Amino acid sequence: MKIVYTAPNRGHHYLYAGALNTAGNLHAFISGFPRISPRAKAPDLMGKLFSADILQTLYVLSLKMKLPDRICTFLAFLSKIEQDLACRKFVKNCDVFLYYSGSGLFSSRYGKKRSVINIVEAVNSHVEYQEELLENEFLKLKLPWKPFLSIEKKRRLQEYKEADYILLPSEFVKRSFIEKGFPAEKLIKIPYGFNKLDNSRSKRDARSESFTVLYVGTISVRKGVRYLIEAFKQLNCPQKQLIIVGPDANDGAINGLDLTPNIVFTGVLKGEKLKDAYRSADVFCLPSIEEGLALVLGEALSYGLPVIATCNTGAEDVIVDGNEGYIVPIRDSEVIREKLQMLIDNRELLNNLRTNTIARLENLNGWEEAGKELISNLYQVFCRNNR
Repeated sequence: MKIVYTAPNRGHHYLYAGALNTAGNLHAFISGFPRISPRAKAPDLMGKLFSADILQTLYVLSLKMKLPDRICTFLAFLSKIEQDLACRKFVKNCDVFLYYSGSGLFSSRYGKKRSVINIVEAVNSHVEYQEELLENEFLKLKLPWKPFLSIEKKRRLQEYKEADYILLPSEFVKRSFIEKGFPAEKLIKIPYGFNKLDNSRSKRDARSESFTVLYVGTISVRKGVRYLIEAFKQLNCPQKQLIIVGPDANDGAINGLDLTPNIVFTGVLKGEKLKDAYRSADVFCLPSIEEGLALVLGEALSYGLPVIATCNTGAEDVIVDGNEGYIVPIRDSEVIREKLQMLIDNRELLNNLRTNTIARLENLNGWEEAGKELISNLYQVFCRNNR
């Protein structure tokens, strides 16, 4: 089984490509990740890494130069076309073509004529489902809404339709496709792996009268940060603190909110400073409106932190509701407040949740296991289509 894989960034894609190569199944990995970055190299791919990154590099530069959004967005779209076209020469000699959504329409059509199995990877919910959620949220907050680039949206919809299968990271993403009419048998769910930082547990004393809530991620409408802030402000706890780690998307996410001194914005943290933020917290909260499967959930568990996250974060693939934390509805600051207040008032419950997080982490797949699950599923698909 020979597999061609393409993706526009590094993320988990290098890890998947490495797993495919170790198993002897990788024919070529075409990456859009800028080769000028020291992180672009992948010695373990043994000459099977090929770059199609000129436009992606220009896209990254356009963001750093803060060019108009329409220019950045169009460059991002064109960069995926560049990857798509670069895949064609490899696809003609493969069995399976796995491609990031938006990056494979032309080559998948070319491959289909040669009986290649086409699998599109959707890292977030169905593009129309995403757009509906986010449009509703922006309008609800009376913020200007910018729809997805229409030509990219059309391209992704066509890829969904024409692909033989769709690779997904979570039950939430799977539901979004089923709600849009896709049969379950076309959907392959493989949750991401999680890094297990087992020597970095939180040292917080569960008997302490103080209570610290941690959020890690972009401050944006999509991430629902305002619902966490609204919940936090209503908590009955004299020594409470909310730590918000991450960059500001400047999209009006927290416009109009009264930000008290016990709400601390740290900006981006890395290394020991980020570890210290996790260690200082009692609970981790992720109130996102939409994301495929948030890797920060696994990070929080690795520090022994109970998790409160919305049902649109992939949380049900990471925790069991009521055991390592709580899964809550989107856009509901009152439910978030109730869960946080319950943990403030019942420190024994908080301590039990902490204990459960450690056990849960041991049952989550690492990246090696996730890679093996990917290969197993691709092999099943290959055998099913070559009987």
